[in-house]
Amino acid sequence: MSLERQRLLWIIVFLVVVLSAFIVPFISFMSNMTKFYGAFLFWSIFALVVIVFLGMITARWKDDRDER
Repeated sequence: MSLERQRLLWIIVFLVVVLSAFIVPFISFMSNMTKFYGAFLFWSIFALVVIVFLGMITARWKDDRDER
């Protein structure tokens, strides 16, 4: 996969993740939970997803000088 396609893929992934941070707290799939537990569950999962995605992106970073 080319660098441009990877970049576009990660942009789309992060847009979905960021939009979920705004949309999910306002939908009612967690309506049968106490507000505190529902919010804690969502933000915990959200944080783990973002950490994993950032780890995947930064694991492949390298400096051009390292290739010489």
